[in-house]
Amino acid sequence: MSTLSGQATQDQFQPPEAMKSFDLFLVPSSTSELAADAIGEHLAACPWLHRDRSDPTQLVYQNEDTSVTFFLLLDSALAENTFGGEEEDPDNPSSSTSVLPEGGDIEGDPLSETGEDEQEAVMDVPPVTINIPLFQPMEVAREAIDFLLQLAEAGGLDTIDPQEAGAGKGEPGRYSNQELLESWLRTQGSICQQAGTPVNFIRWSQERSMNFFGYSRSCPQLRKQYEGEGLAVLQVQPAAYNDEVLSLCVWRSNMPAVIPLTDLVLLERVRRKRRLFGTREVIDEILIPGGELWKILSPFSQVCNEPARMLVFRDAAMPPSQVANDLAELTGEKSTAAKRTEFSGVIDFDLPSPAQETEDDLEQ
Repeated sequence: MSTLSGQATQDQFQPPEAMKSFDLFLVPSSTSELAADAIGEHLAACPWLHRDRSDPTQLVYQNEDTSVTFFLLLDSALAENTFGGEEEDPDNPSSSTSVLPEGGDIEGDPLSETGEDEQEAVMDVPPVTINIPLFQPMEVAREAIDFLLQLAEAGGLDTIDPQEAGAGKGEPGRYSNQELLESWLRTQGSICQQAGTPVNFIRWSQERSMNFFGYSRSCPQLRKQYEGEGLAVLQVQPAAYNDEVLSLCVWRSNMPAVIPLTDLVLLERVRRKRRLFGTREVIDEILIPGGELWKILSPFSQVCNEPARMLVFRDAAMPPSQVANDLAELTGEKSTAAKRTEFSGVIDFDLPSPAQETEDDLEQ
């Protein structure tokens, strides 16, 4: 099954402020030593981690189901203990496949922006640094913080939140997901209030965000649930479309599948074409609203609302005549009307504007 091959230009979605970094540090607690082996085992067990090709101390976390991406930096001793001196084969990554289009580079790497002079000035590097993107949906931060806390638990580590209004005022400790998430939100609020001009974001509704992440987080469980029936569990991804970022899935019409309710569907419509000797299968691709496919398939599918709205369509190989006719009559846009993109500049929460800060100052 194909996926969107293009990569949308991030300039139209990513304000300059989105490049600021939100770093958290993991350090040994005062009562225990660094459990390097336990940390290495936890990192190795994660299917979404792979090493940066240019920096053996940096790891990239890319979850193909949820489209969440963030970076980790290990100190050199921990990186050596975890991975040894072996270099990753660029043609055969040891852990996960990039969610970016083939040939695309990871952009906006905040951990690589530190100047050489500043790097030399840093004498003590925390064993683990995690960089969580700002100005992305809240579930991105939740997933990154969950991973950090699991790693902290495995290695007996404390967390340091160095942000100006961070959890614990910069002191190492065992902080909750909610405490660190609130710090992430405060950091973005502070950036917006300091901005000299209004910052434009793409605002996702709570419903769209819950449908996207509620479904995508459940994909591993859904695969186990339906593998015995031979059903494909479609992945959902963010797609740039008409100056928006929408949810999209790709479905081939002869494939029994679990189909999420998304804003857009890239429909790979399979048809039989007559030839002199028999018939052959041809495929045409069209981009359609997800609601149109829902109307066609839902009367003949199992409709589910948990963990998100989705259809279980089992009769794709031999579809009812009404479904076959309705799919054949669909007219949509070219598949190139949507481009694969990332979450930069997409938020599902409220942020203060520079105007709000001015009004607050005047009231005081």
